Amino acid sequence: MRPASESPGIRARSVVRPFSGSSRWGVGGYIAGVDPAATDARIDFLVALARALHECGAPAHRLEETVDQAARALGVPFDCLSQPTSLILGVGSVTRVLRVHPRELHLARLVAIDGIGSAVARRELAPEAALRQVEAVLAAPDRWGPLAVLVTPAISSACAAVFLHGSAYATWASAGLGLAVGLLARLARGSPAYARIHELVAAFLVAAAAACLARVLPVSVPVVTLAGLIALLPGLTLTVALTELATRHLASGTARLMGAAVSFLMLGLGTSFGWTVAELLPRAVRDRVPPLPDAAVWVALPVAAAAFTVAFRARARDYPSIVAVSALAYAAASAGQEWLGPELGASAGGLVVGLASNLVARLRRVPTAVTQVPGLLLLVPGSIGFVGFGAMLDDDVQAGVSAVISMLTIAGALVAGILAAGVLLPPRKSL
Repeated sequence: MRPASESPGIRARSVVRPFSGSSRWGVGGYIAGVDPAATDARIDFLVALARALHECGAPAHRLEETVDQAARALGVPFDCLSQPTSLILGVGSVTRVLRVHPRELHLARLVAIDGIGSAVARRELAPEAALRQVEAVLAAPDRWGPLAVLVTPAISSACAAVFLHGSAYATWASAGLGLAVGLLARLARGSPAYARIHELVAAFLVAAAAACLARVLPVSVPVVTLAGLIALLPGLTLTVALTELATRHLASGTARLMGAAVSFLMLGLGTSFGWTVAELLPRAVRDRVPPLPDAAVWVALPVAAAAFTVAFRARARDYPSIVAVSALAYAAASAGQEWLGPELGASAGGLVVGLASNLVARLRRVPTAVTQVPGLLLLVPGSIGFVGFGAMLDDDVQAGVSAVISMLTIAGALVAGILAAGVLLPPRKSL
């Protein structure tokens, strides 16, 4: 295995106290009767497993549980602490800190790595071979080409406009702005300097363009702006952060929560700048256009599920399950909000998506994240937080604080539903 310090984007430092034994990790004196070379192979695999899960976007509680299960199956005293920007790994008296960076969720790789970890736990695969397979999974190219990844934000934005009850004009305008966001995202991947201000710049351009389009087209500026930025809203990050906090992973959950707050702030600030600049242009009065019919939502839902499949790098064979769970989640949340209110409705949606995902995971032997994450994406309250931060920037502090509190309450209700689903129908031992 390549040392962590030689891995791209990762720097490692070790804090080593005196130890006995021949292993380079210092565990030879701690596992009696175990060959040091074999021990090294097991530890190398566990380190690679933790790093791979982090690179694929696994949340802290799932990552630590998976690594702990593998370590117990291998008989190695291995501790793992996951945070969004670091991994702290300990064996015996040796502690290694890996500096890592948050990555996008990659469901196809999660499925492959989960299968490797399960095979090692069942003693069907030796740690040496498992290590090679993990490295091969990480080195493999994405199954979706750059063109598919580029147009995914455009499709997501068009579907978001439909879910926000926009008109046909708003749907097409949102698709164009979503494509622009996708192009800017490609620029951010190749320029670390621009990546730091990507959300601010994208929000400014989308908001200004939406306000300009409203001068010549009968579209709603808030709907087009929100739909155009839907790929950048950290609603899913917020939900994952609250899940980590609820499962007592406080350091990781707090860091992720603050990251989501900064993202909302950058998007709100850029949007406020964009709308302010657009106000300098002359206004044009346009006739209102009715929104698309309610049935359009059910047409947009499978299209949105296809966009989620590409955005999260899922396998094509998982698309039917993603569509089914997403439809159940949306129907449950819509009915729950109508009968029980926003908070309990969100909890009902989280419960249904959790139960359905756990059932799919049991039947298809895949991680629950394959269907749970896309299903949650239709329910997360990112748009509410976006509106709240925008209201505070417009000096409407009361409305902004109310929206932010509502966002946190709905996100907490979603997490409660997911955790309850894990009790009613426990998932299989995987991610």
